[in-house]
Amino acid sequence: MKILLMNGPNLDMLGTREPEIYGYDTLNTVQQAVVEYGAKRGVQVECFQSNHEGELIERIHLTPGIYDGIVYNPGAHTHYSYALRDAVGSVDIPVVEVHISAVDEREPFRHVSVIAPVCLAQVKGLGIESYFRGIDILLDESVDKSLRLGEGFEAQFPAGAAIIVAGRATGPIDGLDTQLEGMAPVVPVELPMLTSSDPTEALSPISSAALLDGAQTVAVGLPSEAVGLVSNARLDCVRVALEACGCDALLVRDTSNIRWLTAFDGVFDDERAHELVVAKGIASLHTDSRYSNALRTLAEAAGNVTVDEERVSHAKFASNCLGGIASKGKSSAKVGFEDDITYAEYLSLSKEFSKGKLVPTTDLVKGLRAVKDAIEIARLKAAQAITDAAFRHIVDFMRPGMTEREVQIELEDYMLRHGAEELAFRSIVACGANGADPHAVPGDARLEAGQCVVMDFGAKAAGYCSDMTRMVFLGQPEERIADAYRVLREANEQVEAMLKPGVTGLEAHTLAEKVLADGGYEGKMGHGLGHGVGLDIHEEPCLNLRNDKTLVAGNVVTVEPGIYFAGDFGMRLEDCGVVTDEGYLVFSQLGHDMVIV
Repeated sequence: MKILLMNGPNLDMLGTREPEIYGYDTLNTVQQAVVEYGAKRGVQVECFQSNHEGELIERIHLTPGIYDGIVYNPGAHTHYSYALRDAVGSVDIPVVEVHISAVDEREPFRHVSVIAPVCLAQVKGLGIESYFRGIDILLDESVDKSLRLGEGFEAQFPAGAAIIVAGRATGPIDGLDTQLEGMAPVVPVELPMLTSSDPTEALSPISSAALLDGAQTVAVGLPSEAVGLVSNARLDCVRVALEACGCDALLVRDTSNIRWLTAFDGVFDDERAHELVVAKGIASLHTDSRYSNALRTLAEAAGNVTVDEERVSHAKFASNCLGGIASKGKSSAKVGFEDDITYAEYLSLSKEFSKGKLVPTTDLVKGLRAVKDAIEIARLKAAQAITDAAFRHIVDFMRPGMTEREVQIELEDYMLRHGAEELAFRSIVACGANGADPHAVPGDARLEAGQCVVMDFGAKAAGYCSDMTRMVFLGQPEERIADAYRVLREANEQVEAMLKPGVTGLEAHTLAEKVLADGGYEGKMGHGLGHGVGLDIHEEPCLNLRNDKTLVAGNVVTVEPGIYFAGDFGMRLEDCGVVTDEGYLVFSQLGHDMVIV
């Protein structure tokens, strides 16, 4: 049996378009999942998507004699395209209309389908499961495939029913592996890792299977009742770490560390304006009037952090907050501080606490942040989906004669208009010889035929970064450049295949250097192989010659080998992904095939 999976306009934007409604799975992810589900049920599924009514009509016209059924998400065409209705009605093939969202619960215009009356069935509001149920209906031998829903079908079925089938008011569909009543809505908020009394379980990594199957069900936007749970778990991890290093309190000044510990979204910016005092029974955030109202609203909902805007120095606030337990001449309590504060801040602390009570800490919170939980993975994947979409767009946009700066502006504008809350970093667009500078600044150099254009860019979603580098070749590349890319790709893919818990950053970097050297490019990389990514674009752990620590499940790292010939050309191939118990899971859906325009 052969089934055609059709998706209509704007469904190519899945993963970035209104993810709170449609979820964070990209179209590629959805199509792959449906193909795999079909294979499990013994059918072949072929996929087609178009934003153009005429192309969809023509594809429907070609289906007789080729396909045994169609699973069709018409998108916005559902509500007005009588041309597509007539196309579906003109072929003697059963069609199941499907929708990811619960259209009956949205705007009134979405309640109407002009296509459903000529379909065998309609499925809505089950997320990606809607497609699976469409296949189940087509395979159910008890369903009369010659029937159609017909005009006025809505009156025959319960209001808001997720699955309706012609000739069947109620009853099970053969092959359903989940009862309809228990079916989760699209993008449900599920935080099972937060229910344990053990705070470390809230931050525990999960397997690649869980990331593939479950991470999409973790909401990118946390509800207020979950913020406190997430924050408490992270704060308790800090308290455990403080006890291990002999400290009674920690003064946190790094803004990303504060954001991670509080789990507050949508309030922090790049200004280093806050201090979080953490101790047993204490989590107090010192800020100023520019942020206090927004922070206090979040804190009251979370219920675990206090907010104070007292107009004193952070050092004085810390002393007051700790109630004098570690003030000069009082007790032997130790106060940890982040060792990357300024010298002026250290002098200020020294006025409030004796030097013997001040203990510098190195990456105490950043070390905890290096292991990502499922909430963070969902956000990282959302950022990557925007980045993937931007690359597809820029490949269609860029042409010889444009400047690097023109391409950069278009690339960044696309990300900001398609879901990015901001850029992860300033994008790199470097053509020709400029590509040999790993951190080249886009300028007035014009793209020319035959060049290799290096693009390193990323979006931010819900505070989390993506980081990806790809090349676009303007015409068929010379053999020497094509060979360099072949070796570069081999280095990238060999490292990604070996990454798993227990591998060190040093070992990963050494393997990349060896592959490059064996291919004739010894000493042509120069930089480290990769770095951690999260709230910041550069985090722990790193893949380089200086890191002999082993990776653990939950580490998110880039793999970005490069080949650079000064004055000639350069290239770099970068993915970002997560280390799991089974290996390395790349977030991008783009692959590594050479892109030639």
